[in-house]
Amino acid sequence: MDIRQIQKKTEEIWRAKTLPALKSFVSKKSLSTDFDPEWEAHGVLLEVCRDAAAFGRELFGRGTFEAEKEDGRTPCLFFSIPGTGRFEKESENTVFFYGHLDKQPPSEGWSEGLSPWSPVVRNGKLYGRGCSDDGYSVYAAFTAAAALEAAGIPHPRFTGLIETREESGSNDLEHYLKRNAARFGNPKLACVLDSGAGNYEQLWLTSSLRGCCTADLRVDVLEKGVHSGSASGVVPSSFDVVRLLLNRIQDPLTGEVKAPAFNVEIPENRREDMKAAAEVIGEGFIGSYPWASGSDGTPVRSRCRNTLEALEARTWRPTLSVTGAAGIPDLAHAGSVLRSSTTLRLSFRLPPTADAGNALHELRGILLRDPPFNARVTFPGAWSLPGWNEPDEEPWFRKACDEGSTALWGKPALRIGEGGSIPILNLFERQFPRAQFAVTGVLGPGSNAHSADESLDLAYAEKFISCVALLAASVPGEEA
Repeated sequence: MDIRQIQKKTEEIWRAKTLPALKSFVSKKSLSTDFDPEWEAHGVLLEVCRDAAAFGRELFGRGTFEAEKEDGRTPCLFFSIPGTGRFEKESENTVFFYGHLDKQPPSEGWSEGLSPWSPVVRNGKLYGRGCSDDGYSVYAAFTAAAALEAAGIPHPRFTGLIETREESGSNDLEHYLKRNAARFGNPKLACVLDSGAGNYEQLWLTSSLRGCCTADLRVDVLEKGVHSGSASGVVPSSFDVVRLLLNRIQDPLTGEVKAPAFNVEIPENRREDMKAAAEVIGEGFIGSYPWASGSDGTPVRSRCRNTLEALEARTWRPTLSVTGAAGIPDLAHAGSVLRSSTTLRLSFRLPPTADAGNALHELRGILLRDPPFNARVTFPGAWSLPGWNEPDEEPWFRKACDEGSTALWGKPALRIGEGGSIPILNLFERQFPRAQFAVTGVLGPGSNAHSADESLDLAYAEKFISCVALLAASVPGEEA
């Protein structure tokens, strides 16, 4: 397979057609439903689906590009591009693509001359909300297929589902997956183009994602607040009770989450992946976070001693973050009152193979048992989501990933776990049981998704699409 020819055709199509279409997408305020209560009336989510469908029809004289919309549900885009060459008669042997076209809110702090809704190319990067998370995904899929056809390289039928509610929980995705199940065929490859890259020097594959368990922990000690001069010393602080309860579940010095249901044995292949990634990423990884200046003027210290420990901690170790609070007034309204209650939102990230439901059950048991001072301890809200661990890679897939990465960047592909959660991968794995999963993306250093100055590295994007095209063309035929 001539990867240079694929690369050449990808660059031609990307620069002439794809990049202008992506710039147009950046200008659209396709906010996800959580950030635009009037999303249905505004119609932008449906508009961006229709724009992408029109782009697909422009590139291909045949194929199906449908913007689907049902009452009460966000729209999505289904597409199907027929296979070519040896794949023409293998319509069930497909490659499936996933991405999303909804966006996070604009945020503040964009650099001078940049804004969320005005696409700007500067120093080899496209800036604007949604360019890298994740609007490029559908355009990348179409460009990959078009490049293969222009290079005369056979490819399987491309199918895909592009949703518009990912940033708000993907609530409608399962419905559309089931509705279109018969049209997806039986994919041998599923490309989920909504992940990250450790650098811009090779292909990065996401090998695992953490699960999560979230609980609102509330402690009540009074029916109403009381003057602190009268009550303190007699009435235990609700905050003190919360502290005692959290010590049951986590060591605040080491960060260790003690409960057995939250911990798993790390698979040996994932340990090897982390070692390889740590060597490439280097020891600057921990320092890349925006650390505050500590009490002695040097940066705040990490709990981790090196990059390998950091990768392990953020992908395969359970962690606790307090992400919200209620019952605690801001400083401008903080009177001399012993407060009646404290509520904290506890956000646990779980190892990929931990049972999220069991972890939540164990958390309830630990925190509700024998409350300090007989305080009233409740969970006003709690939920959990599973993690994901990539199925074993088949030889053809691993070979294609490494050969494509080496041919395009001079370095083999790397596998790395991500600290976030994409629970939809479990849906895909159940629906596409024989598929290899290329969970990957362009969110590399400085891409700043969800925040100011979100950007897409254009040189990396072109090579990345060429690599995706090579993966698709490497899918074995049904006789293999």
